[in-house]
Amino acid sequence: MPKAGSGKGLHAHFPTEHASMYGLKIMERCPNTSQVISVRCQFCIYFGPETDPAKPRQRAAKTTKMAWTRCFRTDHYQKHLTSQHPSRWATYQACSYDEKTQFFDNKVPLESTMLAHINTNSNATPLKFKIYPPIVDTLISDMFFHPDDQGGVTQKTALKLFNRKDDHYEVVVSNPVQFELVVAYMARGISFRQCEGLVADTKAITGTSQMGNCFY
Repeated sequence: MPKAGSGKGLHAHFPTEHASMYGLKIMERCPNTSQVISVRCQFCIYFGPETDPAKPRQRAAKTTKMAWTRCFRTDHYQKHLTSQHPSRWATYQACSYDEKTQFFDNKVPLESTMLAHINTNSNATPLKFKIYPPIVDTLISDMFFHPDDQGGVTQKTALKLFNRKDDHYEVVVSNPVQFELVVAYMARGISFRQCEGLVADTKAITGTSQMGNCFY
C-alpha cells in the first residue's frame, strides 16, 4: 500500500507537516484519537480563486472553499492550487518554513471583504430598462454629442446600447454592480471622464476583473 501523502490511493491519515507545506487549515479532529478528519485550503479562505483578465471566464468563479475529508492526497492539493491559485501558490512555494507559518497571519477572510460581495453581485440577473424614443433620439443622439461628432464612431458606439422595440428603446445592463457604482459616482457631481477613472481605479485596487470596463 502506498505511503500516506504520496499522491496515490486513498489516505485516511493526514501528515501534520502537510498543513504548512500546502497552506491547509485543519478544520476537524477525531475527539477520541485526535486524528485529522478534514482540512481546508487557506488560499480559498483568504483570497478566493484567481482570474485572468486576458481569459474571460465562461462560467462564474467558484465561491466554495475547497476542503478534503478523510482523503488526503498531495496530487489533489497540487491540482487545486495550480488551477485556482497559481500565482499565490507559486509565491507560497518560494517562502521559507517560517514565512509559510506566517503567510496567512492577519489576513481577513474573503467573505468578510468587499471583494466577495462585488464578485457575487456581478453575476446577478441583468437589468432591463425601457426608454421613451425622444430621450434617445433627441436628448442622447442629438444634444449629447457635439455637431462635429454626429454620425461619428463615438456616437454610433453609444447608440448601439439602445435596441429599438415597437414603441420604445430597451437597454440591458449586464453588469449591475458596475452600473450602480457609476450611478453613485455621477450623483456626486463628477464628470464622465472622472467616473471612468474611478471605476478603473476601483477595479484595479479591489482586483475585480468581473467589474469590466466603464466605457467602450
